[in-house]
Amino acid sequence: MHKLETIMIIVTTALIVLYFVHVASMQSAPPAFPPVRPPSTHMQVTLPPSWYSGSQAPVGVTDYGAYYSGSAEIPYEYSTNEFMGNFTIYTASFTSNSKFYPHSFSIQLNVVLNYTKTSGQSAYLWVQDVAVINTATNQMNIVDNIWNLTSSKSVLKGLSGNGKVYTYQGQNYYAYQYPSTISFTYPLQVSLFVTVSINSQKYPVINFYFVYGGKVVQYDSVVVKVPVSSAAFYVEGYTTLPSGLYEDAELVTGGPGGGSNASPSAYKAYYTLQYLNGTKLVSVPHAFDYGADTAETVTGMADTTSGPYTAYLYPGAESWSALW
Repeated sequence: MHKLETIMIIVTTALIVLYFVHVASMQSAPPAFPPVRPPSTHMQVTLPPSWYSGSQAPVGVTDYGAYYSGSAEIPYEYSTNEFMGNFTIYTASFTSNSKFYPHSFSIQLNVVLNYTKTSGQSAYLWVQDVAVINTATNQMNIVDNIWNLTSSKSVLKGLSGNGKVYTYQGQNYYAYQYPSTISFTYPLQVSLFVTVSINSQKYPVINFYFVYGGKVVQYDSVVVKVPVSSAAFYVEGYTTLPSGLYEDAELVTGGPGGGSNASPSAYKAYYTLQYLNGTKLVSVPHAFDYGADTAETVTGMADTTSGPYTAYLYPGAESWSALW
């Protein structure tokens, strides 16, 4: 064999190995559920969000901190140290444009942590507790993400938990995936919830939980190593965040990560979204049928009110509307 042929074989082999290492690393990293990149920053909250339409949006239950009174948009705000999203699915069959998860979709609990540093500066973290559901295998994975929404160019650092910081399209995000894949039968009943507290070092601590089969599982606890004077989840409908995104609370359906889209051929599910008010979990006071912050979407999903503070999701035509 000629020396040139030998070199070509070695180079080709090395390229193949690097390719498979790259693919394996892409698959081994927990899914990223990135925020959208709005066309402008720090503006007045307007409904619906301009970058989504009902035909393709993250559909579910969203409290924007605003509601309609006639044609007038009325803003409000509140804070809490706990949000919980609950869903019951009776049947589901999805396809998606995700390369790795062609029959999967996600249900995302997305909330904004607003904290004030001891220096007086405000900062915002996007906290996500997510169920990724494979409708071909009837299996579910639980994943968390944290993103920095303080500005459009913010980096993420100083986080300590079970996961680590990854990079998605130039943005840092923290992620951890619960190590066990859950096999299920319908009806599938799950609660996702997150809490925040401040430890003795004045650091915010974000705890991630899910409830399945009657068991409460805390699967991650993330310390944000920044001394703060206050930290809470906020819903606020007066102005957007400095990054241009909404300071809202969402329990929404989307693709299985990476800004993907999913479409149902069959779906029957009920969603509720609650927050801790004093010592009781109560429903969010107002809700609309699709969200604004996440990049994952669904197509062909309808969403209507069914009973007190409950959304019913099924295949159909979606249009912007208030649920309650």
